[in-house]
Amino acid sequence: MNREVNIVKKIVQDAIDTILSSDINSLHVLDKGRQDIVTGRDFEMERYIKKELLNHFPEDRFMGEEENHFELDENRTWVCDPIDGTVNYTMGIPYYGVQIALMEAYEPVFCLIALPELGQVYHAIKGEGAFVNDERITLDPSKLLRSSIVTFGDFSKSNPGSRNFQLKAIEALMEKAMRIRIQGASSVDFAFVASGKNGCHILFSKNLWELAPGRMLAESAGCATGTIPGEPYGFEGEGLIISGNSAMLGEVYLALETIPKKR
Repeated sequence: MNREVNIVKKIVQDAIDTILSSDINSLHVLDKGRQDIVTGRDFEMERYIKKELLNHFPEDRFMGEEENHFELDENRTWVCDPIDGTVNYTMGIPYYGVQIALMEAYEPVFCLIALPELGQVYHAIKGEGAFVNDERITLDPSKLLRSSIVTFGDFSKSNPGSRNFQLKAIEALMEKAMRIRIQGASSVDFAFVASGKNGCHILFSKNLWELAPGRMLAESAGCATGTIPGEPYGFEGEGLIISGNSAMLGEVYLALETIPKKR
């Protein structure tokens, strides 16, 4: 994967330098449904990254958040969220990122998350671990929930039935964790758990471009992963828990067990 790593790093950095670094006052902001927006730069970023990736890897496929949606199959497919945390970006909040995963046979084999304002580039390669700015990430296996920050994803638009459970989960964990936060960008959430800044992240998204890069990064760094079945609590699919170690994951499950199931 060395070739892919070097090429993707350059493509993403060039896109950041030429598109994201422009004055945000010149942004063209569009509504993307209730409580969501998209900008012209989301499309510019996605199209630029797609063009450059397929120039280098013409046999591959490309799926982006804004365009090119299709059913994933066994072929090599690049999955991209060109500006994750668009609302933060448009408001000058530094918590946003660019995230990409390369999928083979339905599984990620390489991922990259770039956080431009923080000067951090995270990546992971299947079987080789996780890195930030090319330094290997090592997590503390003994860290506990009481000394950790727990973050939640934004209240899900792709799985709105999960919102009531998320409120109850926040309440259940409020007295167990050091802090509860919603940071507004899954790229930041996953990167911070993967690097040990935060202890746990919980989200309810169904979107592959939001889940695949960060989940691979966190698991490659040694994080423990768990799921929350939606049916007993009245939402579709599953919630995802990413915790810095298995002991903390167990603490989170114990706290969530206090939430009543629907009858």
